[in-house]
Amino acid sequence: MSVQVVSNPDFGHLEIVLDQGQTILCESGAMAAMDSDLQLDTKMMGGFLPALWRKVVAGESLLSGVYTAKRAGSRLWLSPPIPGQVIAYSLQDKPLMLTSGSFLACEEGVQLGTKFGGLRAMFSGEGMFFIEARGRGSLWFNSYGAVIEHEVNGEFIVDTGHVVAWEPSLQWTVTGMGNLFSTLFSGEGLVLRFSGSGKVWLQTRSMSGLAGWLAGYCR
Repeated sequence: MSVQVVSNPDFGHLEIVLDQGQTILCESGAMAAMDSDLQLDTKMMGGFLPALWRKVVAGESLLSGVYTAKRAGSRLWLSPPIPGQVIAYSLQDKPLMLTSGSFLACEEGVQLGTKFGGLRAMFSGEGMFFIEARGRGSLWFNSYGAVIEHEVNGEFIVDTGHVVAWEPSLQWTVTGMGNLFSTLFSGEGLVLRFSGSGKVWLQTRSMSGLAGWLAGYCR
């Protein structure tokens, strides 16, 4: 399998070449173009109940697209629904946390689950649950805007709308910015507080910020 990430950081997408019999899984609706000799199936990653749970609580698609090559050299193009950067990550039996909507594609050895973000996350505007990717294999996720890869060594605070992914070596909690007054009236709302050592991926734009900006023109 050959996978190239092209057009980063503005309009990242995947150009994939599969050998005969190879398979790749992707978010439903991510296929932009493909050769006619690719076989398309659908799959509930982890089974019906886990897939349904991700759909209800994390906003992910119930079904994932499964593309299998009938011949060597079959080509597939995958694009996320929003403009931004696509990141490749290799899972080696250590989970990676993803925010809702950032999963794009993975190899067969990767499984997706959900992680509860706490009751405060319900009011963050980004959802109460996060996606937990486990297993072994390549994983691709996307952002809205460009991605900043930051190495945390100690404590680090990020607005919930700007977090894309983080490594499991980091401890995290959803909390407010200072006291209740600051949280409600500073314009920042809730944040993710990280501590420990590990990487976190941030996006330079947020969907909630875009929605708020557009709301001013929808009157």
